[in-house]
Amino acid sequence: MIIKQTPVLRRDWPAGTTGTDKSEGKFAKLSADGKTMSLVTSATDIPDGVVSNTDGRDGAVGNGGDLILQSHPGIVQARLNETPGTIETGTDLALCADATVKAATGAAGEVVVARSLAPNTSGQGDCLHEVILVARPAATAAKA
Repeated sequence: MIIKQTPVLRRDWPAGTTGTDKSEGKFAKLSADGKTMSLVTSATDIPDGVVSNTDGRDGAVGNGGDLILQSHPGIVQARLNETPGTIETGTDLALCADATVKAATGAAGEVVVARSLAPNTSGQGDCLHEVILVARPAATAAKA
């Protein structure tokens, strides 16, 4: 029996959460009980997905939004870091401590969460960018 066609969950922020303005396209984790979501706070966190359709658009803080799970097969938008690095089509994108992404460098411990579907020709940061999510993100292993 199919309960839901797409891997997208509607979740609220935990009570008292602040700083969720501009959370569209940022990466988040589900709470232990799965009832709420929180933005990741470390570049080594393993996120559950990317936030979309937030209640608080245009700088307002809302109650929550959709969490598009990492296993989602479609094209989604992820928020680039203020200094995103050089991004071309196919560039792996690594998680940042502010729940955004930037061009992966291949450094040990980086968590690659998405792959770019277009070049960021302007080099602009803090904007939404089309990506495909990595189904099972993991920290990059140290090179021998």
